[in-house]
Amino acid sequence: MRSPTYISLSLTFLSCASIAFSQCTLNVPQNPLTAQGLATPYTLTGCNQLDFANQGVFVEAAIIDPATGQIQIYNPLVINAGMTAVGTRAGFFIPPIVPTLPANAVVALWFGSNANTVTLTGDTATCVNGLGTSVFGQFAYCNAPAWFTAANTAVQNGMTKVPAPGTGSGQACPTIRDFRIVDQDQSDNVVTTYLLVGGNTLAQNTPANSQANPNAEVLSNASDNALISEFIQPALGCTPYSNLCTTCPKGSSPALATNELQASYFPPASGPAMVPLNDPMVLVNGQQSLQKVNLYRSGVNQAQADNANASGTTYCKQFAQSGLFISLNQQLFTGTTSPAANQATNLFTFLAMRFSASFGPAPGLGCTQLLNVVNPVTLTTDGNGVVTAATINTQELQQILTGTVSVSCGITFAGD
Repeated sequence: MRSPTYISLSLTFLSCASIAFSQCTLNVPQNPLTAQGLATPYTLTGCNQLDFANQGVFVEAAIIDPATGQIQIYNPLVINAGMTAVGTRAGFFIPPIVPTLPANAVVALWFGSNANTVTLTGDTATCVNGLGTSVFGQFAYCNAPAWFTAANTAVQNGMTKVPAPGTGSGQACPTIRDFRIVDQDQSDNVVTTYLLVGGNTLAQNTPANSQANPNAEVLSNASDNALISEFIQPALGCTPYSNLCTTCPKGSSPALATNELQASYFPPASGPAMVPLNDPMVLVNGQQSLQKVNLYRSGVNQAQADNANASGTTYCKQFAQSGLFISLNQQLFTGTTSPAANQATNLFTFLAMRFSASFGPAPGLGCTQLLNVVNPVTLTTDGNGVVTAATINTQELQQILTGTVSVSCGITFAGD
């Protein structure tokens, strides 16, 4: 069975090679919230969808029936501009399946990208790409507030049943808003996967396409949502929240929308993580923007903020929980496959690397500057730059939760 590789080092913490391919433009088809619109391929320019690890863009739709509360997930296909079903020099694609939508269905779309930025064009009347010309980066959405309004109504009326996260390995299972598992730009990117058949043909990763093309490469998004559902939750013995998905190989899947919905109703005991002012995706020309923060939060069902409850300093203090969680589960995560074997040897070293990069200094969250501390993680890498070991100063992290400390940081290289 194929196992797609997910990477969750988004925005500036992708490799230098990958951020070189940074500006993608994605054309949204006409009537994107209808069945036919969902089944119409999105066309990509400025980037190459075949080079998915560096330049791929991914679309994820959530559909809710307001009469029953049933949720389904559908992943529209992204192709390079010029590709046709019959084939051109630009490549080929397998025509998407047409979803069946219930009467009065509420549909929304979320976008993720492995490139640095994606800008939407086409039928974007219901879409939010950022604040004016300042795009979020790898993230955008269409009609998300209306979808969450419908979903919250269905939950409150008892029609949509959102499962509790439960416990695993003797601890509360994390949700997407848990400080234990967030990074510098939480609540971004999607779980969507596509297939690359024969090196030049793109297709939805439906059960039929997957079975018919067993040697196809699975294309995946560098996603926080995939990281939690495909790696962290299974490692802990937790069950991801999934819904029907006709464009997913297993027939069901987690999704950004449903992860955020679950997180809304089951906040962690220490309080939820919500998009802060120092998230790199909500900066405008390097400056904090409360307006952009709230535009982002509207797309992921988070409460609107004022400057106080979007404080980067407060967020950084609570973010110390992540390092403590990673250290607590070092043995468990060391025995779990790395989401990116070319960057870290296992899940523990990957998460330690991700936490260290996100903690700062800038251009992550800049917690080292905000808290006047030094990074509490020491990483060891081999000659290829792959993280092979990590030491996390848990004593200092415990103190960061309540005060300011100075901690030590270093990176050692094989042979030094």
